[in-house]
Amino acid sequence: MLSGESILCFAPDPWEDIWRNRHQIMSLLAEANQVLYVEPRYYLRSVVRGLVRGEIPLARLRASRLSMVKPGLHVFHQPLYAPLSGRAPLSTLANAMRIASLRRAMSCLKMSRPILWLFRPEMADVPGHYGERALVYHIVDEYSGYGDIDPARAQDMQRRERQLIARADLVLVTSKALLESKGGINPNTHWVPNGVDYERFTAAVAARREPQEVVGLPRPRIGYVGAVNDKIDAPLLLEVARAYPQATVLVVGPCRASNEATREGLERLRSQPNVHLVGQVPVERVPEFVSACDVGLLPYVRNAWTRSIQPLKLYEYLACGLPVVSIDIPAVQDESDVVLVAQDSPSFVALVGEALATDSEALRAARQARASRNTWRERVERISELLEATLISARSNAPYPARSTAP
Repeated sequence: MLSGESILCFAPDPWEDIWRNRHQIMSLLAEANQVLYVEPRYYLRSVVRGLVRGEIPLARLRASRLSMVKPGLHVFHQPLYAPLSGRAPLSTLANAMRIASLRRAMSCLKMSRPILWLFRPEMADVPGHYGERALVYHIVDEYSGYGDIDPARAQDMQRRERQLIARADLVLVTSKALLESKGGINPNTHWVPNGVDYERFTAAVAARREPQEVVGLPRPRIGYVGAVNDKIDAPLLLEVARAYPQATVLVVGPCRASNEATREGLERLRSQPNVHLVGQVPVERVPEFVSACDVGLLPYVRNAWTRSIQPLKLYEYLACGLPVVSIDIPAVQDESDVVLVAQDSPSFVALVGEALATDSEALRAARQARASRNTWRERVERISELLEATLISARSNAPYPARSTAP
C-alpha cells in the first residue's frame, strides 16, 4: 500500500455524514500516510441564517478547525468566518482566508507537497494553492445529472469537469459508464469500483443482534439502506409495500430529496402502515440494519445519474448474504448471477417475492463469496498501485500506466 505520503482530500460532505467511498478510502490510506480530510466550504447565506436563528453559536466562529479521527487521519472544518460568496471583493478575501487557514492546519500536521484529492467539478479552483505534488480527480457520479441541476449549471459543470480531468495527474472513476464517458480526455484514467468492509458486515450476521429500532417489526423485512434522495424511485417502494402487506419495508438513511415529486412520494410511502423509516444511523451501526433484513433493494429511477452510479450498498447487501433485487442499471449487469435484475416496476415487485421464496444457504454463501472478492482494502491496494505509478511517471516523464478496463 502507498506509504509515507501526505494526502489532502477535499470532500463534498462532512466526515460525520453518511459514509461514502472517500470515507472508506481515506481511513485505509491513513494507516500508512498522513491524511487531512477537508470538509465542504460554507455558504454566506447559510452562515448568516444559522447565526440569526441561533443554530450556529457565536463561539463556533472561533472554534478549533482541526480534529483528529485517529492517528494519521485529521479533519479540517472550514472556517465559518470565511464563507463562499459570489461577489468580489468579499469572495476574494474569504478565499484567501480559507487558504491561509488550511495552510496553517497543514503546517501543524507537518504536511508538505501533498497529493491533492478532489471529488467534484466545483473544486476546480482548488489546485495550485497547497504546493501539491500530484492531483487526483475521483469521479463517483455523473454530477450534471443530479435532479436539482438546471441545464445552464449542468453545462458549466461539464466544462469545469473537462478542465479538471485534463489537469489531473490521475483520474479515478467508480463505474464502467463513467469510464466510457470520462475516459477520452486524460490517458491516466482508471476504473476502480466501490467495495465493502467485508469483515464488519459478516460479523454483524454472525452476531445475530438486531437493532433496537427494528425489534418486533414483522418479517420478512424488505430493506433499503442508504441515502434517500432523488435517485430513489419512491413510487416503486410504495408498490412493494402494498404488494407485501404482511412484510415490513425498512428504509434506513438520511432523507435529502430536493425534487418535489420525490418528497411527495416519500410522504405517501411514510403513510403506509408496513413502512418503517429509521433515518440516518452511525456508520458503525449500518451492518446491523443490513443484516436485520431479508431482502436488499436497489430501487432506482433510470436517468443520467443512475446510469453512472456504482452503489456501495450492493456489496454490503451481498456481504450479509441477502438476496438483492435491483432495477436494471449498468452497475448490476456484471453481478446478474447473484442479483435479481428487473426491467420495469411490475417485474421488480414480482422479483421481491421470488427472492423471498427461493433463498437458501447455498445462495447466501455464493453472495458472500462475491462480496469477499470486492473489499475496500483490495480497492485501496489498486488505487495505491496507480498512485505510485503516477508519481514515478511524473518524476521520470515516463508514460502513464495503461488505462484500466477492470478493477
